[in-house]
Amino acid sequence: MSSSLTEVEPETGVTNPGPNDVICGRGGAALRHPGNLAYRKLVNLNKGLYATCLKAEKLRISKSIVSAIREVKGRFLEREDGKISTSLDEKDENGNPVTWRDIGDRRAIEKTSQALREGQPKLLKNLKEMCGD
Repeated sequence: MSSSLTEVEPETGVTNPGPNDVICGRGGAALRHPGNLAYRKLVNLNKGLYATCLKAEKLRISKSIVSAIREVKGRFLEREDGKISTSLDEKDENGNPVTWRDIGDRRAIEKTSQALREGQPKLLKNLKEMCGD
């Protein structure tokens, strides 16, 4: 496992998410952001393996995806005010740029595990059908 997964003090006050950052939450900003597109691609590439491996390996897969994002200087960001963003250049009610904070590795791994589980029953059914079980 890469040494990049060391729980450091998560960054706060981010006003300009970078292209490798993953925007946590729902809404247009999270759907269209380049970092989220790369993250979803990594998750989708690993869903089949995740669905069929032992429990001990599942955590390793989630950690490896988070590590891959961290290695390209990506962060897992959520809005500090807890609201949903439709774009990354939004302003708050006072006209200031919206601020973001890194959720840290533990929460990023939890969110990645959840993303890997999405659609798993259907995936397992399809795998069984392909194998003729």
